[in-house]
Amino acid sequence: MPSLRWIGLILVIVLLDQVTKQLVVSSLEPGRPMVILSSGALPSVDLVLSHNKGISFSFLSFADDAQRWPLVALSLLACALLVWWLSRVPSSQPIQAFGLALIIGGALGNMLDRARLGAVIDFVHVSWGAWSFAVFNVADTAITMGVVAILASTFLDTSGVSAESQEPPRHGS
Repeated sequence: MPSLRWIGLILVIVLLDQVTKQLVVSSLEPGRPMVILSSGALPSVDLVLSHNKGISFSFLSFADDAQRWPLVALSLLACALLVWWLSRVPSSQPIQAFGLALIIGGALGNMLDRARLGAVIDFVHVSWGAWSFAVFNVADTAITMGVVAILASTFLDTSGVSAESQEPPRHGS
């Protein structure tokens, strides 16, 4: 079982994700963006209510809702596997555990939307000139940050490297 701090982080991510989505749903109309930041020199950030029936970048988004329950089941399976992995992360690898907790929290947040509504609520849109990034949410951000943390942990973890293996090879005697 993962430690209470990681369970707490997972719950905070799910709660933050769901609260921000409810605020957006109650404040915005679909298709009517609210400009947050607009500048020629910087990327623009808008809040726009969007419902994504598919997965990342609307991939697997079908009109008939056929993907809803298979995607919910896949999310639950992925979360179960990630919880299993998290429960086995040594305490000497907190960055990896942090990343897994972020991914689990984000996956659960999006899964709750999909189960309740048949679509994930997205609302942050970033663009810069003609370039436009996908619309995303707090859960997506947590998942992305979690992946970055796990990747970083693989480069920062030296627990499996002994002091002897870090010494340069000796030539001759």
